[in-house]
Amino acid sequence: MTNYDKSSLSSSQLKALPSIVASRSVDEACKEAGISRNCYYEWMKTPEFREEVTRIREEILNEAIEHLKANTTKAVATLSALMDNEGSPAVQRSAANDVLNYVIKFREVQDFDKRLQEIEKSISNGGDA
Repeated sequence: MTNYDKSSLSSSQLKALPSIVASRSVDEACKEAGISRNCYYEWMKTPEFREEVTRIREEILNEAIEHLKANTTKAVATLSALMDNEGSPAVQRSAANDVLNYVIKFREVQDFDKRLQEIEKSISNGGDA
């Protein structure tokens, strides 16, 4: 992302940013921000505004991910408790499947990350593995 001076955004743009990043659609964002669709699209053509929208959205996403990570232990404990629920074999099976699927997915991501790092290392070494 390019560095820019945030003060290059107008007061109208700064005021509209929260509505734009929080809305589910362009129409909703424009209505909440009190701007036209044309205005929205003109603003999005400017790198400074577009980058600020992206930066704020990434910040919101990162906060949500941190919240999810903070609740991982609780989620695992819940799945474990459900697997021990002897009153309902269907619940046990579902929880066990969830645990296995998450472990498999985690392993796939780890393997992918390892292969990607090896490729990046190879590229940075001029193609030598």
